[in-house]
Formats: sequence, C-alpha cells, structure tokens
Amino acid sequence: MRHVLEEELVILSAARTPVGHFRGILSEFDAVQLGGLAIGAALERSGLQPDAVDTVNMGLVVSAGLGEAAAKAAAVRAGLPPSAHTRTVDSVCGSAMDAIALGMESLLAGTAQVVIAGGMESRTSAPYLIGPSIRRRTEHYERGMRLRVKRAGAYRWQLSENVEEQLEGTGLVDPTSYDGLFWPAEKKFMRQYALDFAARQGYTAEQINECAAASHRKATEAREEGLLGEEIVAVGDAAGDELRSQEWQDRALAEGADDVASAYNSSTPAGAGAAVVVTTAARAGELGAKPMARVLGYARLDGPPAEFLSAPARAGEELIAGLKQAGRPADFTIVEANEAFGIQVPMFEKAFEGMEINVHGGAIAMGHPLGAAGARILTTLLYAMRRYGHRRGLAAICYGGGGGYAMAVEMSD
Repeated sequence: MRHVLEEELVILSAARTPVGHFRGILSEFDAVQLGGLAIGAALERSGLQPDAVDTVNMGLVVSAGLGEAAAKAAAVRAGLPPSAHTRTVDSVCGSAMDAIALGMESLLAGTAQVVIAGGMESRTSAPYLIGPSIRRRTEHYERGMRLRVKRAGAYRWQLSENVEEQLEGTGLVDPTSYDGLFWPAEKKFMRQYALDFAARQGYTAEQINECAAASHRKATEAREEGLLGEEIVAVGDAAGDELRSQEWQDRALAEGADDVASAYNSSTPAGAGAAVVVTTAARAGELGAKPMARVLGYARLDGPPAEFLSAPARAGEELIAGLKQAGRPADFTIVEANEAFGIQVPMFEKAFEGMEINVHGGAIAMGHPLGAAGARILTTLLYAMRRYGHRRGLAAICYGGGGGYAMAVEMSD
C-alpha cells in the first residue's frame, strides 16, 4: 500500500522525550506519562491552543497495567480537553508511524482538522504477566488447571494457596518480549528471523559490528555536541538520550564477537514518548500556524514475518517509485531508518544509496521504544533536515509479524 498525497498535509511541530534503557533514566515514568510529555511539548511548539486539536492517536505495544484508554489518558495529562477523539494503536514497532498515517487519513477524510499523533512506551514499567492456568504439572496441580486465587481489591488478586508452587508451575511472562518480539504462529522471536536473514545475505559479524560501532560513535558525538537537544523535551532530570558506556560496549562486543544479532549490534527495548502535530495546509493558514514540513506520502508493506527486516527498505523504494510515477519530487538526501538489528544497515546503505543515513546514530545506540519508535525517528529526521539543510527526507521502520513503513517529508519554505 502506498499513498502519494494529493492534498497538502503539513507537520506543524515535533517533539520527543529522551530514550531511556531498562531500569535507566526514565525508570520513574510510565508510558502514559512519557506520551503526555511528548504530546504537550509538540502542542506547545505548534503554537496552537489545546482546543484546536480534535484527534490524538498514540502508538503503544505493551498496554497492560496502564489502565483503560491510554491515549486519552496521555492527551488529558498533556492538557487537551476530554472531548478530543483519541485512539491507541498497536502495530508493534510500526505503531507510532501507523498512528500518524491514520491521523492523516482522518484529515483527508475530513473527520479531523488537527491531529496529534505519535507513540509511547516504557520498558521499565511494563509488568510481568502470570497466566490463568498451570503451565506444567506440579505436586498439587495438573497442567492446565486454573490458578487458585482470591480477590485482594477492586482489580487485584492474590494466589490463595501454595503460592511458591503455583508460581513455579505457571511462570511469569515478559510482555515486552512476548507481545513485542515474538511471532506465536511460528513460535519464533524476531532475533531468529534476523539470524536467518543474515545467513541468507552472507553478512559476517565483523561487518555488522562495524556498522554498530558507527551508530554508537555518531550517537555519542551528537550527545556530546548537543545536536539533539532541540528535538528533546526533558523528563525530570533527563534531558538527553541514555547511551551505553564505552565499558558496556567493549564488554558486549567481546561477549558477542561472532554474533550477528548481539546486544552490541542490535537494538534493545527502551522507553520514550514522541509526537507530531499534523493538519491540512488550509487549516494551518486559518490558525496562523507556520508549518515545519509537508508530508509527501507514505507506504506500508506487509508480508511474511521472515521478511520483516527488508520491509522498510522495500517500502521506501515503493514510495519513491510512486512519487516519481505521480511526477512528484523524489530526490531524497537523508534517511532516518530504525536500526532494529545491525544487519539492516548494509541493506539500508544499498537501498538508499547516496543518501545520508542516521546522521546522529540510531536505535542500536539509543535503544528501541517499541510503540514510540516511528515517531521518534520522524522527529529526529525533521530536526536533522532543518539543521543540515536537507530539502526532502525519508523515515523508515520495520515491525514484527512481517512489515514496514516509509514516510516522505519535505521541509517547508
């Protein structure tokens, strides 16, 4: 699916929080809080009043434990009126970009006039899940039996007997891993598909580690030089991305020197919030708002899970072909492509030849906030384009289950 826009849609502003690793700088903040901060910052930067926004779409993968209507909770926390239409979107790692695309479709359909869209995720505050039944036979319980529980509050329960045995028999599930990184139909983690992909491409660990080293280096330089400060809204005392120390990098590289999908050369789930304000050019004029960029189009590709890593590059190629076919400019000079795995970098370099890719490093270094990732890379792209004078740019991201998104933007005059 590709959509080359006929009507002019514009991005008024973009903002994101820092990206924080597991139990790191954002540990005290859940996904709704991070999303609310991003929404509030994007709204403030747009210059619009809260009542001008009628729709809020926020991507989120692990919603367990956050309460109902997470997108609405984040919007209200940001100061928007409860009358705003809200939608929580789960398209795995493509959630935030899907949320933005859905917002644009609402604008084109005339069912919305101003949309805030993006995503939010917290790796640290994601709960562990306990199943409804015993997973393996124990002394007192047969496999498949319901857990023995008692009510402990309005929405809380406790194990009512043989607590340790029941816990041992059922185990705990990490929803970030299971809901965000595991394809149940084939009982495979995305890492296994990544290893298979690398083998088919003939990539070596040495080659991929060199790509990862570049990501770590660029991200460190960007932080030290303050190049990302403009796009980031502080979260408490955290005003910059939480990057891995050199000591951590050296240790991870040594431990996985022969691994093409190691902790060193792959992204790890993280926490962040990110949002953009989108409207039509006509509505922006009515509101006296100055656009930051215009959206040229977007493309989404879905397919088998085994092909998810190549999907963002193929979506980008599909979008560029569509723009050319429509007689639109397609001379892109910069790309922000989510580094789910380092093995994607050589593919990005081939697909986006001649373009600058991830000028400030990527998810290998920063971390991967699943539900917020698409809006994070789009925000980083927009500010990099403005800083370095790029006219047109692409954002691209893959998502588990087998798919990828690409979005094309052009800086406003």
